[in-house]
Amino acid sequence: MTNSDFQPLDPTTLEPLPPVTAATADELDAAAETSATSMTGSWPRDHRRRSEVMQAWADLIRDESDLLITQLVRETGKSRTEARTEISGSIDALRFNAGLARLPLGSAGSLHDGSEAHLVREPVGPTVFITPWNWPILLLLRDLAPAFAAGVTALVKPAPQTTGVTERVITLGHRAGIPVEVLQCLPGGADVGSALVRHPATAAVAITGSTEAGQAVMREAAETMTRPLLELGGKASMLVLPDGDLEAALEQAARAAIVTSGQMCMACTRVLVHQDDLTSAEKILGAAFAEISPADPRKPDSVMGPLVSSAAMAKVNGYLDLARRDARIVVGGEQVHPDGLPGNFLTPALVTDVEPSSRLVQEDIFGPLLTLESYASSDAALELANATPFGLAVSVWSRDLSHAMSAARQLKAGTVWVNGYNRSYSEMPSGGVRMSGLGRTRGVEGLAQFTELKHIHFSI
Repeated sequence: MTNSDFQPLDPTTLEPLPPVTAATADELDAAAETSATSMTGSWPRDHRRRSEVMQAWADLIRDESDLLITQLVRETGKSRTEARTEISGSIDALRFNAGLARLPLGSAGSLHDGSEAHLVREPVGPTVFITPWNWPILLLLRDLAPAFAAGVTALVKPAPQTTGVTERVITLGHRAGIPVEVLQCLPGGADVGSALVRHPATAAVAITGSTEAGQAVMREAAETMTRPLLELGGKASMLVLPDGDLEAALEQAARAAIVTSGQMCMACTRVLVHQDDLTSAEKILGAAFAEISPADPRKPDSVMGPLVSSAAMAKVNGYLDLARRDARIVVGGEQVHPDGLPGNFLTPALVTDVEPSSRLVQEDIFGPLLTLESYASSDAALELANATPFGLAVSVWSRDLSHAMSAARQLKAGTVWVNGYNRSYSEMPSGGVRMSGLGRTRGVEGLAQFTELKHIHFSI
């Protein structure tokens, strides 16, 4: 591994952001060893201290929220409204898990021979957190907060694009009272994350990223049996059953398709409607997309900013070319330059007449492209919804809750929303199945993810 610089650009203006220097091999080794040593100190044992500093960290993020929102917009290209949502969600993650830090874990009982069995949960140990650029603060604290509630120490490897805002938030954590040796930031690219995962001092790794990145981490984690928590790519769909509220569902689908300009694992990428509703659905979604204009994300009324880079634009344009050849673009898919800005702005594309086997349906496009597909029966609808290798989230719409529950039980996803979309809570676990990952974060289950379960037996 060599020390190298990364030069991120503002996605809106394409102006250079502060360069990022990758951590060296010696720095990584020292950080991992320090993290392991800190597991023998007071941090893992002092529940009240961890709770207090997480509350203090939340307070500092709240106090600097305007600065953080501005920096998020500059580094990610997301709208100010979306950045504000990210900061509020990050604060909530810290506050909820600050309470969980004081929750006594484990159980005890008497066995048939009169002996006593105690089950205790202990922090898993030094944990690597590999975070993406699209929701860098929320997706860090979503995992880090339950990990701190459990008592681990942290090695954070942020995406180069958003290293600046991540380092700012980590500095606030240190100001709140988290020891520097407990929370360390190691910038760099994939090689830095790989070295941290393979380090013998590392006990666990949490990554949010593409399926390919998760597969690489899983292979590396196998060398030292490092425990993985993987939230990976998605192909989130909205299934509108014949008795569902079509207009309400499609209104939410249109909004959900452009979250972070479609560059989000839970963004809505597919809408499935009954064949009798296909024409109406095309008109409703087409009209909704036609009204969405990518704009300067720094403006308060902007709802959709640019793609993060020219590489991202090239990738999505490749899928648009495929749609022009093998399907039909109803509306959108055009590059624009609002206010003369040079960023990679793309109007959201609605695509229909697409085969279930198409790459447009089967692959994680990570851009503002929504496919509209139809089914003939309820059984066919469920088969179509489950027809991709992913399983992160899905939405089902029905006025009959028994129908909705039946469908929800048959859908292969870690989260199923009924008559809604993109509803996430610090209290409720989240994660994927199949190619969308493994493990769960958030909720009490998220705390358990970062613990080892130990049986202590007392003989008579």
